Amino acid sequence: MQNEPISSSLEDYLEAIAEIIEAKGHAHTKDIADRMNVKMPSVTNAIQMLAAKGLIRYQSHAPVTLTVRGTERAAVIRLRHAALKNFFRTLLKLEEKESNETACKVEHIVGEKVMSRFVTLTEAILNRPDCAGLREYLNTSMPTISANSPEDVVPLDTLEVGQSGVVAHVSSNLRGIKKFADLGLVSGTLLTMEGHAPFGDLMRVRVMGSSLSMRSRDAAQIWVHLAKGISDDHTQEIIL
Repeated sequence: MQNEPISSSLEDYLEAIAEIIEAKGHAHTKDIADRMNVKMPSVTNAIQMLAAKGLIRYQSHAPVTLTVRGTERAAVIRLRHAALKNFFRTLLKLEEKESNETACKVEHIVGEKVMSRFVTLTEAILNRPDCAGLREYLNTSMPTISANSPEDVVPLDTLEVGQSGVVAHVSSNLRGIKKFADLGLVSGTLLTMEGHAPFGDLMRVRVMGSSLSMRSRDAAQIWVHLAKGISDDHTQEIIL
């Protein structure tokens, strides 16, 4: 069948075969084993399965070639990989190797509808004039976000004025936790400490373009990873 599903492993083999043929003009089993970093029996098993599905042609001691169906299928897989890699590299600002490895993992689990929306979102952010501010924001903020150790997590109320962070965890003991979640205070959200009231325990935090006033004892229930270089000058005020 034209659209018969194949496993993620076989998709990787098909993608590798297409890339080897493009680079060398042919794909021997040893080339495939080297590219996939696997032993020959694994390659033999995989190409036999691909041949059974009509995606490649394979004869012992001869190069592997793609059928018309295999060529079309490989092209779709490679385009999907390239689109995801572009998203991770240009928008999330991941390094080349990490972008490629992440795309390899994600490309097998997203459907065509989701993939199309990834492409549309990427093209819009990269090309639309009204996304210029967002592009600048991503260029500044994304490189500051990294995997932090547990020692780097601090309560929100301890941030200094102007200091930014990424929400790591919100305690279940926080009163009105749903209200805070609705306003964007959830794991992964970027925020910046704007200041403390001169009297009382109120503090002001900028979250997703809004300036939130909240009590310090509530902020103590929100834990953040420290970050640098994150700012957003367009705010509206919400008092909690």
